[in-house]
Amino acid sequence: MNAKRQRQQKLLELVSSRSLDRQEALVDALEAQGIRVTQSTLSKDLKACGIAKVPDGAGGFRYMAPSDGAGLTPGPDLLRRELEDFVVSVDGVELFVVVKTMTGHAQGVCESIDRAGLGTDVAGTIAGENTIFILCRSQSRRKALQKKLQQMTGAS
Repeated sequence: MNAKRQRQQKLLELVSSRSLDRQEALVDALEAQGIRVTQSTLSKDLKACGIAKVPDGAGGFRYMAPSDGAGLTPGPDLLRRELEDFVVSVDGVELFVVVKTMTGHAQGVCESIDRAGLGTDVAGTIAGENTIFILCRSQSRRKALQKKLQQMTGAS
């Protein structure tokens, strides 16, 4: 197994067995296992492994692998939870749906959108710190997706 696969496998094991809430904690946990990693590499590994930051049920957050997480499956269940917990507003312009999140949560919500399998409606997504741009393939698809996301979150 190559180093990247070993590192990602260990990362999945760590988030499945421990409640880790910050990237610094993940870096420290990996280092304790003899795996040195930069924040940039860790971010790429989190995305590649489908690991998202989700509410822990006690008012905090933790990283969660796609296969664990109290019955939340990657896809519609996780997307609904992310939208309900972190989205402030959903708007649209031309071919873009613009999703505003609480500061620091756009990446996790965006990953949930990507994994939800929205099909041919979405050409791609980009997330910043608190804003997500979703590029749709047509204005009619944008309007339908915008309405769906607004209904899921209750935001306007």
